[in-house]
Amino acid sequence: MDLGLDDAKVMILGASRGIGRMTAEIFAEEGANLAICARNLEGLEVAKKELLSVGNGSVFASTADLSDAESLRDFVEVGIQELGGLDILIHNATGVSGQDEEGWRGTFEVDVLGAVRAIEIAQPTLEKSENASITFIGSTASKQWFGRWSSYGPLKGAMRVLANELGQALGKRGIRVNALSPGATWFPGGSWDRTKEANPDFYKSVERSVPFGRLGHVDEIARSIVFLASPAASWINATHIVVDGGQGKFVD
Repeated sequence: MDLGLDDAKVMILGASRGIGRMTAEIFAEEGANLAICARNLEGLEVAKKELLSVGNGSVFASTADLSDAESLRDFVEVGIQELGGLDILIHNATGVSGQDEEGWRGTFEVDVLGAVRAIEIAQPTLEKSENASITFIGSTASKQWFGRWSSYGPLKGAMRVLANELGQALGKRGIRVNALSPGATWFPGGSWDRTKEANPDFYKSVERSVPFGRLGHVDEIARSIVFLASPAASWINATHIVVDGGQGKFVD
């Protein structure tokens, strides 16, 4: 299947490692031009070098703190200039969640306000694209109990509602908006990797909850993200898609 991504202009918020990094790699393989950000400069430089080696498109990489309005807006504005436009916006980054007010505020700033601020800047440019889409990376923690409560699941739930509302409103302007929620996904240095070391019994119980007996891999999530954001998914709008291998025992 041709995803229609050759020379597409793609911006990914949070792409130096994990799901965001793998998503950027698949976009690069499909011929897209990329603008990526993260907080860690060293990780970004490594990611940029590797992404340039797998695709023929350009890669603009810059540090940005999505909890800081000015930093985020600067990145989006400069990224659009470097790309020469924008077709696809992926909001992948998430804040440091927690149970106290600081944790709630941190997650809200990055996950929810980060999306609002980025779209505020990007919308006029996206409206000029023939294949514009916005994808929020959520979590199945917004749909089920994982045995620990924090700001993470509820605010990922807010992003699902936001995706629906924006999909309805911006669809009239030619912009699709969707949310995609991965289930438990393992990658080196990620939260589930740390959980595996700190609480192996809990980790094994999560593995057993998945029909395949394992956690998801980043490439399995990333391929779904790229498809959903691509012109090949042109009739998918204002919805929420779960990619969890059957881990969730729910029906929408």
